Amino acid sequence: MHTEVRNTIFLAFAVFGYVALWRFAGQNGTFGMMREWSSQNRLPGTGETYATEFTRWRGLDEFIRSLLTIFWPMVNGTQPGSSLMCFYFAGQGIAAWILTALEGQRHSNKGNWRVISFTTAYGLLFQGLGIGIIGPIFLLFAPLGDKWTSSVFVHYRTDVDAIIPATIGGIIVPTVLMSLHEPTVISLEQKVDLIRLWQFFPLLFRLGQRVWTGFISVWLSSYEDELAEKDPQVQRRAFRRVYTFGLCCAAVPHVGTIAISMMSLFFPSFFAGNLATEFHPWNLFVPVSPLSGAQARTVGEGAHWFLQWDMILMFCTYLAWAYFADIKVKYPDSGVVSPQLFLRLLGWSLLFGPMGAALLAMWERDDVVFDAEEQKIEPRKGMAANIASFSKTEYKGD
Repeated sequence: MHTEVRNTIFLAFAVFGYVALWRFAGQNGTFGMMREWSSQNRLPGTGETYATEFTRWRGLDEFIRSLLTIFWPMVNGTQPGSSLMCFYFAGQGIAAWILTALEGQRHSNKGNWRVISFTTAYGLLFQGLGIGIIGPIFLLFAPLGDKWTSSVFVHYRTDVDAIIPATIGGIIVPTVLMSLHEPTVISLEQKVDLIRLWQFFPLLFRLGQRVWTGFISVWLSSYEDELAEKDPQVQRRAFRRVYTFGLCCAAVPHVGTIAISMMSLFFPSFFAGNLATEFHPWNLFVPVSPLSGAQARTVGEGAHWFLQWDMILMFCTYLAWAYFADIKVKYPDSGVVSPQLFLRLLGWSLLFGPMGAALLAMWERDDVVFDAEEQKIEPRKGMAANIASFSKTEYKGD
């Protein structure tokens, strides 16, 4: 029943995602303005021209040019409120990606070639179509399991260890680089190329993961690594490091953005010009209704609405996913509704952001399953110790 309810919710999210993202952006004029700027090979708002070739594949370059048109107003400093919102989105998005990467590595997914294991393809799809649409469809294929059958183990612990350096090198560094100010720090063409390169962060992440696992495997003997794969305590420690890192990635932008936004609400005189309006919570977190008939005045305004809805749908999708995964394992007797878990997710969301809350719920689920796995092997450990002790006694007696 949990799976059916969850998947019904996901399908509803995907349908609404199409309305809130693609249909709304088409009706409010955002896509039309994007096509106009893109056809002129000019950056929206500032009007500079830039090189059209990036990959030398015409169709792909045209598609990347459309993505550049959306993201340019977000990171060029002309819309401080949009830049702050994207800073928040990036921190929460990294936590979402870490959860997805972990899920794709698990025995129950990767070993069976489930859709959920194709995380790189998923990342490229949501970069192009929006995580608000692709996320719910992708997570439809994530199994729930229960306390005794939901294996949280991964095939190779080194793949989990590689998530942190791959995230830093493949996501965080490219995000920082594309946010650098031009022309004081980098040139216009460099900033444009960095924004276009950032669109491929799923590939950069996967490359970083492969390089790291290849490097680490040189230092591990196959015997030591095989033992590590079967030890719940060793895998739990690896997961704990990744979850802690992901929680920091979500919490730091969350706390910083909320602090700035609350200051603009209660102490607007601290901000020059219209920054108090730009950083107002309403502008950052409350999108325009896709049924309002509102028209975007600029590409930047339409992109702001698009990314707001994308972010909100990401929150809803991953919170629903984490809720049903956790309730099935930690609260198996509560049915599909657990007020206790609702309140915990709400409290975590206030402290760490919605994706921080989803991450903590999945962490809690994993710990319960790891505990169950350790209980399974404890009798075997005791039996092995008794056999070893008996064999030692027999040897001395001979």
